[in-house]
Amino acid sequence: MSHEQIDAYLAQREDDLIALVQDMVAINSQIPPHGDEREIVKFLQETLTRLGLADELTVIGPSEDRPSLIARIRGTGGGKNLMLNGHIDTKPIGEAREQWRTEPLEATTINGTMFGLGTTDMKAAVAAMIYAAYALKETGTPLSGDLVIGMIADEEAGAQLGAKFVAPHVTGVDAILIGEPSGWDHDWQGIHLVSRGVCGFRIIVHGTQMHSSLSDRMPSVNASLKLADLMTRIGAELDVPFTPHPLGQVGPTLNAGVMISGGTFFGVVPGRAEFACDLRTVPGQTKDEVAVGIEAWLDACRAADPELQVEYSFEPGLDWVPWSELDAEHPLVTATQAASKDVLGEAPPLGVFPGGTDAPWYSQIGIPTLPSFGPGVLTCAHGPNEFVSVESIHQAARMYARIAADFCR
Repeated sequence: MSHEQIDAYLAQREDDLIALVQDMVAINSQIPPHGDEREIVKFLQETLTRLGLADELTVIGPSEDRPSLIARIRGTGGGKNLMLNGHIDTKPIGEAREQWRTEPLEATTINGTMFGLGTTDMKAAVAAMIYAAYALKETGTPLSGDLVIGMIADEEAGAQLGAKFVAPHVTGVDAILIGEPSGWDHDWQGIHLVSRGVCGFRIIVHGTQMHSSLSDRMPSVNASLKLADLMTRIGAELDVPFTPHPLGQVGPTLNAGVMISGGTFFGVVPGRAEFACDLRTVPGQTKDEVAVGIEAWLDACRAADPELQVEYSFEPGLDWVPWSELDAEHPLVTATQAASKDVLGEAPPLGVFPGGTDAPWYSQIGIPTLPSFGPGVLTCAHGPNEFVSVESIHQAARMYARIAADFCR
């Protein structure tokens, strides 16, 4: 079956593909306690059944209220099996609700751009994967290997109840492509062979909780002031060794103060304060090295300030989301380059995805995984007015169909 026939079929179904994205955005799958994945998994089960893509549908999760969905479309046999993977949860709307120009849980298209929570991260990619599989089936494109679609929970909260749980149960898969948005300034800026890891930790400062009116008469330590000093210094002073990655000489990033808390109320000198740090790691780094770096920095801070009482703790569930890396010579990379050159006119360069993905949970158990190749730009994710271009959704479906046809042939 020619690419032209697949494209022609997808062209006939363009409105249906966009409608699927709209339906998915309308379902609240924000991470708990703001929402959960149960309704969207039920909806996707019904959709895949309606489209005839329910050869094998498996709902899997650590509990009924945190489900993921795996669909397997059987090939004729003898070929390699490919999994197209996307997460179906979203970050919370959060404190930026009033900055949205459209309703977050309603996909609104303006001049070829669709706005809505989860459009770029990453419900559009999941919809494109489904319609790529549908086009292959309806055009009779022969696949020797199986095509698997993974619709995974809990990615936005660290994947402990999603891909980390699901990965050991994924069998008979030779490679995985994750549809995370692969642009930052514009669509399709890279075929990302690396995803950075995530290391979350907190710096906790202790002070003297007491009546604030006495702070000029009795010795006291204001934990919040001590914290402010540390928070402004950690970015420049924390030394964690790394080797820049050859794909762009990328290193780690540290964001201090992604969350802050401290103090009791007016009239009270703060006796405790803490700030959270988000460290994005690169291949080669280890949690032990990060711990050594933090401890060395805090020791130096204590030596310089005898009043300072400070400790740190890694964040449960986000203490170490590993980095992931795929060999540039892997057949999935070759298939992705060929598909993107055919559809986009030129294959995007190989690169490093700035964030973390579900990739390490699969690659750590031996399944080669491409961490990011999907529609949209990461720039607008996790904030107000998230968007994806309609054109990139259709391009994604065409490329995913080609990649599957090539890899599973």
